[in-house]
Amino acid sequence: MTLLPPNATPLERAIEAATARISDVTAPIDTLLDPAAIDADWLPWLGWGLSLDSWDADWSEAVKRQAVAESIALHRIKGTRVSVEIALRRFDQLAHVVEWFEATPRATPHTFEVILPLTVDGAAPGGTRATAAFAEAVIREVSRTKPLREHFQFVQLLAVAGAVGVMGAVRATQSLRQDVTLAAAPAAPWDAYLQTEDGEPLEDDFGIFFEDAP
Repeated sequence: MTLLPPNATPLERAIEAATARISDVTAPIDTLLDPAAIDADWLPWLGWGLSLDSWDADWSEAVKRQAVAESIALHRIKGTRVSVEIALRRFDQLAHVVEWFEATPRATPHTFEVILPLTVDGAAPGGTRATAAFAEAVIREVSRTKPLREHFQFVQLLAVAGAVGVMGAVRATQSLRQDVTLAAAPAAPWDAYLQTEDGEPLEDDFGIFFEDAP
């Protein structure tokens, strides 16, 4: 049975024949927009549709579903401490934020540290979290979510027999976000120092500004 008129063109009849089989294709419409129920293979596409900022194929399925489910809510609070803490939770439950007014002694205003403890359990110190690739991934994600005017340092701490020390270089980075307008921060003490193209002060492997190095 056809609804086309007798003078329908061959192309129109071919289109009708092709679309007539659409109802035979299984389309789980009821789950396509549900992060908890959608097929795992389609999660990246749903994340893209919800403007998820980052995606890691190595995440567990549970983390992927959680990241997709939180995407809209995270955009609403993007640029806050909570958004940074949510991003850190995807990497490691031990990672935490210490803002300038929480540090002892107090640090420079509008700065914070992302602290990641590295533990020793009879194996290589810290495991995966001690790798450079892991550190770079954390830095990249925090840069996407932190307030635009805030500078931060990523610090990896190695705890052995109750002693705590800094492991590796202290890394500094600046926000990559340019989609919000925040109040201008007071001039930072490193404004006259050598900086990267992103406006961050250059440091050596010990976290010392090059201008201050002996």
